Amino acid sequence: MTKENINVDFTMNTFDTSKMDMWTKEQWKEWVGDQEDNIGIQLLLINDTKFYLKVMGIYYNEETGDMFFGFDTQNKLDRDINIQFGKWEIDESINDLSHEKPQYMEKYSEIRGFQRFVKRTYLESWDTITIEISILDAETNLSIREFKFKIEKHLIQVF
Repeated sequence: MTKENINVDFTMNTFDTSKMDMWTKEQWKEWVGDQEDNIGIQLLLINDTKFYLKVMGIYYNEETGDMFFGFDTQNKLDRDINIQFGKWEIDESINDLSHEKPQYMEKYSEIRGFQRFVKRTYLESWDTITIEISILDAETNLSIREFKFKIEKHLIQVF
């Protein structure tokens, strides 16, 4: 079975806060944003007739050194599945999640807010995250689909 390679662009706006004293009213408004802007990181990975997967948040726990990823997913198939996470690459660090218990989903079901995490030795920014996922038939454990999501972060300095 061929892996489906999916590239995801994650563009973030940045602001030069060293020049805040010279910002216009409009620039301040853009920097502060409004309530609708405060949604955090949300990255749609796939939404087709068979499967939906979206990253709903990424955060770092300084006490444990874990980098958490929250997901929403939907099984649109007429059979139960398991979502098996595989190799994750965050810049140069590699984590293998294939030994962890897969996420079970009944046919035509939806799960909001399930999490997976990887170890990070320290809080750092990231530029590229690659996540491998296999969709398995829950009864036979045979692969239905395989994905390799490559998330690339791009920073744009607004002002």
